[in-house]
Amino acid sequence: MDVLKTVLEAISEKKGRDIMVFNTMPMTPYMDTMIVVTADNNRQNAAIAQNIKERLYEAGYDGFYKVEGTKDSNWILVDLHEIVVHLFTASERNVYQLERLYADCEHEIYDL
Repeated sequence: MDVLKTVLEAISEKKGRDIMVFNTMPMTPYMDTMIVVTADNNRQNAAIAQNIKERLYEAGYDGFYKVEGTKDSNWILVDLHEIVVHLFTASERNVYQLERLYADCEHEIYDL
């Protein structure tokens, strides 16, 4: 099972946008990949997080899984241990600008 591919497809299914995938292995010992996503609103954020959970379950994923944030959050973090997904509303993403923090990491823009 390709966890990263499943997660990216789950994000795209719920219309997440401006998806950036960072290879964080050289920078951090606790995760291999970080994904940053923009959603149009809190409801979409929650829907993307739920879709990730459902698609992983359907694919037979039995690894670590934790979600930080609620359906009303402007920022939801999905922690899969090796992959960490940050789901932001546009205004919240602009405030934290994680892309700048991880700018030295190899990255790609995901567009399905």
